Amino acid sequence: MKTKLTLLATLSMLSCAGHAADTAFYQISEITGNKAGNYGPWAVAMADDTSVASLAVTSDWFSYFNMPPSAMDLADRFRYMSSCSGQMSSDVCDGFWNGDANRAKQWRVDTVTYAPQAESIVNSTSQSEADGIIKALGATSNESVGYRIASTSQNGYYYERQAIATLDGTTIQLAPPATFDGIGGFSSANTIKKLDDEYVLVGGTVNTTVTAPESSLKNCYNGDIYTDGDYRYCPGFNTQAALWVVKRDGTATTVATAPAYYKHDKNVIELASVTGLQAESDGSYLAVGYSSTGEVGDSALYGRNVAVYWPVTVSSGTATFGDLKLIPLSKKAPGEGDEVLASTWSVAANSNYVIGNQKYSTVVSRNKPVEMFVYDRSAGTSTTPLHNKPFQGSNSEAMAINANNLIVGWRDERNETQAVYNGSPRMPEAFLYNAQTGSNWRLNDLICSGSSAALSCEQNGKYYYIAYANAIAEDGTIAATAYRYDSYADWSARNNATVVPVKLTPQVAFGSDHDVPADYVLANPLPSSNVGQDNGSGAVPLWMLLLLAPFGLLRVRKHFKKMS
Repeated sequence: MKTKLTLLATLSMLSCAGHAADTAFYQISEITGNKAGNYGPWAVAMADDTSVASLAVTSDWFSYFNMPPSAMDLADRFRYMSSCSGQMSSDVCDGFWNGDANRAKQWRVDTVTYAPQAESIVNSTSQSEADGIIKALGATSNESVGYRIASTSQNGYYYERQAIATLDGTTIQLAPPATFDGIGGFSSANTIKKLDDEYVLVGGTVNTTVTAPESSLKNCYNGDIYTDGDYRYCPGFNTQAALWVVKRDGTATTVATAPAYYKHDKNVIELASVTGLQAESDGSYLAVGYSSTGEVGDSALYGRNVAVYWPVTVSSGTATFGDLKLIPLSKKAPGEGDEVLASTWSVAANSNYVIGNQKYSTVVSRNKPVEMFVYDRSAGTSTTPLHNKPFQGSNSEAMAINANNLIVGWRDERNETQAVYNGSPRMPEAFLYNAQTGSNWRLNDLICSGSSAALSCEQNGKYYYIAYANAIAEDGTIAATAYRYDSYADWSARNNATVVPVKLTPQVAFGSDHDVPADYVLANPLPSSNVGQDNGSGAVPLWMLLLLAPFGLLRVRKHFKKMS
């Protein structure tokens, strides 16, 4: 194969020819820890002290549903309700379902004949589903929230999920308001915020007292194992957004649930959750997340989720939800307006913005993209700043925001243009975005030093590709997931990658506007990764499944000539 630089990389390098940096803006440090799972670990959360928690899993269902690996959670149905065959080619979907061991089919088998699937790694120590899966960290790695799975089943097939908080080394069960006799309940904690020295506020989701329709529980946990089968009834419960006020010693815990859904429909599976919390200047709080709407249809599987927020007050050890507010988006809520969105959801907030994402149900330039949105709380309006950038139908997904309006997430790798619809998934690339100035950077351009004439992107004697960014601290430190290569030759060919959670620590100060100084933005000449179309269909032939990397990416890489 003929060697070459990608055109985009060449033009980018020429554009920054005058820039020179004696050090990379971000220094990479790997987060170590043993794992038993086959996939990962991926960074999922960061504490205030910049400790990082990561996730590993035994089976790959993220590729089949074209979702980020760290987002795999049965509680978030909007992640897996869209079938693979409606997004990618049948050959690709077949490979991701049962192409080899530990693909999505094995995940489904492990759901219906329960076997532990996930583990969390923090401070180099792995903990199982029975110990607790970490969804968020607090001030330090000794403060976390998430869920654990019971080791026995009350009804023979459902193993109860219980929300937990671990505070100062003590794990506290956060019970839902009610459970079902002979079954138990379903709950999960997603976010934590300090109230004072004694109490914390925790947000998440809990089951309601209303049974989900059409035998959802049995279908989810004891149903078929087909590609477009009964997993669509998961998580098997109707859920509602929840807030717990928790005393650090575990002696007092109260739970409150949101009083209503966005649009109630008893015929659909209804889900809602708090995914982020923001402390307000007046002593109140803002909870963000998603709620349910039945606008798309009237059978159980037509429940959809919409991005919302709730004002919250805390008094006498109890949290109270205010009235739900819909995030206004130009494409409207699922089932409304021109009906182009499958689901929307909020993920985080600061004093100025709420951030989240919208998933398209319609095809945009041979893709059904996920797209970041930014809601300006003062103006009451939303924007989609990476809409159709750099190409029509491009993906982008926001994950976290800090007090300085810096947002992290991932978007399509800069060279990715091939069709996803009836094709294959695109490779992600982590980004940093300043909501105040509109400036945005790809993190792979912030890990190099030197100049275009003498560029060095090597760190720690290794080469890295930063794929996902999940959390950002107030000082700009980022928790991310990288693919590490032991040599330049491997990196340039995308061979022999190792998945590593990493921490990116800024080595110089951000500008007064919290932008990255221009001299430290050095275009990383990434290898071309665009698969292109096969015989005009966009499908990847079955033989290409043999090239699946261990981290679940389906790509053919082109070598390029190393710059001197």
